[in-house]
Amino acid sequence: MDTLGGARRGGLAFAVLIALAASLFTLSAILAACDTAAPEPTPTPVNPAALLAESGDAMNALQSFRFRLAHNKDGTPLADGLAVSDAEGAVVSPDRISLEFSGTFGTFGVRSSIISIGADSYMTNPLNGNWESAASGVSPLAFFDPQNGIGAMMRSVENPAVVSTSEDAIVVEGDLAVSVLAPILGGAATEGDVRVELTIAADSLHLEKAVITGRVTAAEADGLIRTITLWDFNAPIPIDAPEPPSG
Repeated sequence: MDTLGGARRGGLAFAVLIALAASLFTLSAILAACDTAAPEPTPTPVNPAALLAESGDAMNALQSFRFRLAHNKDGTPLADGLAVSDAEGAVVSPDRISLEFSGTFGTFGVRSSIISIGADSYMTNPLNGNWESAASGVSPLAFFDPQNGIGAMMRSVENPAVVSTSEDAIVVEGDLAVSVLAPILGGAATEGDVRVELTIAADSLHLEKAVITGRVTAAEADGLIRTITLWDFNAPIPIDAPEPPSG
C-alpha cells in the first residue's frame, strides 16, 4: 500500500510540475507578447498643396530674413546688361532690402552692393566702391518680398508632390509657370514652366530652400539652376540708407 500510495503521490507531484511548467510557459508567452512594442501608427499623408499654402502664409507673416542666391552657371538678369551670379543679403518687411552680389555687366565681371528702401535704391560703383543712387527698377525686392514674391510663388506650384519628410523638413517638388516669376524680371520672362524643389521647415513651415531649374528669360542658357537659401527668420536686421562718400 505504501508503495502504491507513494507511486500515486509521485505521479500526482509530477503532474503538478507538468501543469506548473505549462502555466509558466503560457505566462512567459503572454509577458513576451506584452513586451513586444506596439507597431508605429501610420503617419497621416501630407497634402502638398495645403502645405504650400500654409507655408506661403507663414512667409507672408515674416518681418525679416536673410537669403543667399546661387547659380550653377551664368546668372539672373537684374537690369539692362547686369546679371547676378551669386548674391547674399537681407529683407526687412515691408520695403527694405540689402544685397551684395557678384556677376557681369556686359562682358565685365563686377562685384557690388545694393540697398533699397521704399522707392529709393543705392548701388556701389564697381570702379571705386562709392555708393550712388541707382536707376529705378534695380531693386530685386519684387522677388524677395515675403508679401508679393515667395508666398505667391509657393501658392502657384502645380502638380506638387512630397518627395521626402523628416523631423526637420518636408521637401516638395512641382512645376511653376515662368509667368509667376515675371515680377522679378518684368516683361523679360519667357513662357513655359520651370521645375522647383522646396524645402519647408517642419515646425515653422518657413521656406528654407528653393531650387529652381530651367530658363526664366530668353537670354539664359539651358540647364540653369538657381538655388535660394533662407534663414534668420524674424531676426532684428538693420537696413539703412548708406552714408554719402565724404569729400
